[in-house]
Amino acid sequence: MSKRLIVIIAIIIAFMATPVFVRAQDCCGPGGGDGGGSPAIAAVAESGGYVYRLKNVRHYAYSARHPGLIAGIEGGGITDGGNANISPRLERHVSVGAGSLGSFDMYGGAFYTVFFEKPHSHQLDLAGNIAWRLAPDEDSRLAFRLDNEYLAVFFPDKMIFAYAVLDAGAAYSRVFGFGDISVSAGFPVLFKPESGLDSWLALGYEHPIGLGVSVCPRLALLPDAEYSGTAFTLSFAWDRFFVKAAFAANRDFTAFSISPYAEFALGHIFFWAGADFGGLGSGDVSASPFIGAAYCF
Repeated sequence: MSKRLIVIIAIIIAFMATPVFVRAQDCCGPGGGDGGGSPAIAAVAESGGYVYRLKNVRHYAYSARHPGLIAGIEGGGITDGGNANISPRLERHVSVGAGSLGSFDMYGGAFYTVFFEKPHSHQLDLAGNIAWRLAPDEDSRLAFRLDNEYLAVFFPDKMIFAYAVLDAGAAYSRVFGFGDISVSAGFPVLFKPESGLDSWLALGYEHPIGLGVSVCPRLALLPDAEYSGTAFTLSFAWDRFFVKAAFAANRDFTAFSISPYAEFALGHIFFWAGADFGGLGSGDVSASPFIGAAYCF
């Protein structure tokens, strides 16, 4: 099992990559505020008699804010049962071939979480992306991207393959005098926990001062076609600071989740903190605060 995991990790990270930074993508797709990626809220699931949790380990979408190799650690907790957890993380951002044919952005991330509440469990999250960026003219950007994410939970005597998704998408952004307008769309193919095909469309605006806003409706296509919810994202970037708040609502707007996030960079070191609040409006509210730090080599 251990040798097989090492091989899988090596292959996935070797081919993972990151797309052009378009803020509209922060609310959709794998790793977004509450899009096609892993659960935005530390969720509770059950399989084979085990009750386990899935922790959101990617609080912001892939971006060029921290290019290179990133090593960090995050600590957090879940109000349900007072469970604490710790997550070491390793990420790599690379951009190659900036020429007339555009460039490729490559990203790979591995996140390992230990939950301390019994029964003790461990979560392994592998995420990656490859994107082809083009500049049709001086004021516009175009990107084609392929995200993937795999999540497994380990117990002393069992492994649960809890989540897998492959998300193909495209993004277009254009610079205007009043700010940048972006349009992104994706079609996540879900393999776990159930197979299916989803879709999302994100519209975003970013003011020159660094203020961004986006809206992202989501529609399930297979096995049944139905509207599945909408996510809203507000963000602000200035010098060393970056803050974001993602708001997600279910299809009938009766349940919500809120995920505030803040980040501060100090040279090669950056710090972050935030929380994921879920079940708002449903009577079953959960909260998962977190804090972390990383070094960018």
